[in-house]
Amino acid sequence: MEIYLVRVRERPEGSLYIDRKPHATTDDDYIAISHVWGSPDTVQKARIDGVSWEVPLSPGKQDILSLLRRDDICGDGWFWMDLFCIDQTESAFISISDQIMAIPSVYKSSRCVKVLLESPVCKEWHEAAMQFFENGPINQDGFQEEELIHGRSCTHHAFADPWFERLWTRQEGLYASVLHFIVLRPVQCERRPKDAMDAWVVHGTLLAHRFRVNTFLVDKLAYHGLTSAAEDTVFSLYFDVIYRHRVNITLAYDCEPGPARSYNPIRDAWRSQRSTTKPRDYVLAVFPDIEGYRVPAKPREMSFPQLLHDAINQPAVSAKLQFVSKISQGVAGPSRKAKKSLLPWLVVNPGNIGEAYDTFTADAVDASGTGSGIAEARMWSLPGGIQLQDVDATASGLEALIKDNWGRTADINRHVALLSPAGPCTGVTRRAPPAAAFTQEFMHLAVSQWMPEQQMSMLEPRTKGVLPAVDSAMTDRVGEDVFANELRRFLVCLICGVSLPTADRVLELADVVRVMTPHGPLLGVVHRATKLEAGQDQLRLLCSASSYMQGFYIGLLIEGGVSVRGRTVIANKGVWDSIESFLSLGR
Repeated sequence: MEIYLVRVRERPEGSLYIDRKPHATTDDDYIAISHVWGSPDTVQKARIDGVSWEVPLSPGKQDILSLLRRDDICGDGWFWMDLFCIDQTESAFISISDQIMAIPSVYKSSRCVKVLLESPVCKEWHEAAMQFFENGPINQDGFQEEELIHGRSCTHHAFADPWFERLWTRQEGLYASVLHFIVLRPVQCERRPKDAMDAWVVHGTLLAHRFRVNTFLVDKLAYHGLTSAAEDTVFSLYFDVIYRHRVNITLAYDCEPGPARSYNPIRDAWRSQRSTTKPRDYVLAVFPDIEGYRVPAKPREMSFPQLLHDAINQPAVSAKLQFVSKISQGVAGPSRKAKKSLLPWLVVNPGNIGEAYDTFTADAVDASGTGSGIAEARMWSLPGGIQLQDVDATASGLEALIKDNWGRTADINRHVALLSPAGPCTGVTRRAPPAAAFTQEFMHLAVSQWMPEQQMSMLEPRTKGVLPAVDSAMTDRVGEDVFANELRRFLVCLICGVSLPTADRVLELADVVRVMTPHGPLLGVVHRATKLEAGQDQLRLLCSASSYMQGFYIGLLIEGGVSVRGRTVIANKGVWDSIESFLSLGR
């Protein structure tokens, strides 16, 4: 595959310049550079000798050529770096679409991927961590606690670098078999005393940073075929990345070059919650992982929704992945066109890939390869009529909602598997608490933020930085309106498997309801105007082949068919048994 490769050369008078290789392919010997461009307010464009366009440089890369020429980075060898090797000029002999499509191969084929970390990293703690390593087997729990204790007073940790937050760098890290992490700013320890509340906030921030790193490591192992890696394997990889700064995934962890057959690029990217400055990159950074996907012509002139609709409708993509709407267009904005109402409602300017992919999911097509587009999904009406009822969004009503609705008819295990890691239903890890208890526990946490500061300070944080569940007098402290609003937000996240920003957008146009059916009550989300205006005889409960991922549709009869206006929870076995009983009796 043709690509551009460059190297740093020195002129006779000592100045440095970029030299482009006349002809290069991914079969050449080269290093690939992975880095974060930096925030727009700190990046400055500069002219680099040998490059015909202005290059955006972050503060840590102002002397970019001297940096790259370091022996521990590129030396005088050939390398690929997006700043110099994605050519958007009219004279480029490789089209921009082909250059973007080549990025996965660029990183997979490189001799090594060098990751540039620009954040300050405490030398004292790094030396202490390496001493732990040299003294023998590390007690994982003890080490991680010491790491947090140090971080509460000195926050300069490698795991807090923005590289672990950006989407493009995630992809680059997944592709690489050999990774070297280069700390550009080692600094002296800067311990600063903090009061109890500040220390608690810092503690939670550190946990969030570390969670993002562990999410990447789990994804990295899954990409290479280790879908159920043991906890000590993940910790070993964590230490290799954060402290030893190098890893050969195929040799050290007995993996194969990715992607593994079981790897789901859409779902795993969504769970990463990473961000990028341009919404279109939520498609361009992920979909090239799907064999057969083609970047359309002039992708930089297309919006995120346009690129996504193009991607999921490409035959090669739909042949491999079945896309399913978690929140369809009919929920957020009703359509008189039945097919359009099935399509996912998309956030135009998402804050991260979690929000970008929140409203749909994807699963591998069955062995027969009979995947179909969302709009072509077949639906059929379930027996019996339905009624839509308002939910009792109070503290006293919560117990009934959980016991008589959620616990009775929802497939809790499937919901736990599909919940957004950034939502309020799962805490700060992917490990779900006991299915019967997690709803009550985390609902209380969702509203605890509204407590007065004095009462907040009286709550002693747990060791892991999570507030303990509070008592039933919560509504007295935060008020009924706040509790009701937080409960509705929580339930949208629970029912649809989305994050809070997405839930807020949904609740601008939709409501949480109890769907009364002959097979038991089902919690659901439905377009508000439809709930208020539609007659009972106009509503239908609809099933599709993907109901195991999205629940049942709530449909409205329209001329020429049915328009989707809502969805329910994913039904459990008891509901399906009732449906089969109805069908067998011919009701």
